[in-house]
Amino acid sequence: MPELVKGRYVAGKVYMSSVSDPYQPIEKRFELTRRILENMGKRVKISILTKSDLVLRDLELFKRFRNIEVGLTVNGFEESVKNDLEPYSPSIGRRIEALKRLHESGVKNYAFISPIIPKLTDIEEIISDTRGFVTYYLFEFLNFRAAGAEFRRFLRDRYWEAYEVMSNKDRLERYARDTIETIRRSGVKIGGIYLHYPELTMLK
Repeated sequence: MPELVKGRYVAGKVYMSSVSDPYQPIEKRFELTRRILENMGKRVKISILTKSDLVLRDLELFKRFRNIEVGLTVNGFEESVKNDLEPYSPSIGRRIEALKRLHESGVKNYAFISPIIPKLTDIEEIISDTRGFVTYYLFEFLNFRAAGAEFRRFLRDRYWEAYEVMSNKDRLERYARDTIETIRRSGVKIGGIYLHYPELTMLK
């Protein structure tokens, strides 16, 4: 894979990545993402999204790109919730520190607040903790239907209050309206707000 991109220019934008994470723990050993970035043409417009502070390893490499942004997924889950929903991922505190380091190094950054789950995600606290060093924010509400039956049962059994809101159309719509109002009132730069009902919608 690293050889396939060597010196090549791609029109548009390269996104690393949405379905997977370019800085999974195994990246520390194999450095596949790093080698791809090293070989990629530095005029390519690129956006990186990860849950890992391992991304800081490549700070100096990022500076060689003309147009790059690096985002961290920050959802504000308490440690016990994070261990349930995102096992083996770095703590939220380490991700916030990574955003701060990116900012201090002059690399454009963004916070991807996702998934937003009632009773589990504190939007105001996340913004308060990060607004001094985040370029812009993306927000995404949990895609409850696409999460699958197993996850819905898990949420029902472990986090009933969240499930109660997510599974009730009227309560979910009210929660979404209130949350969007909170986001807009915060005054931060919004890259997008993504909702998944009744279909995928992006708000600015």
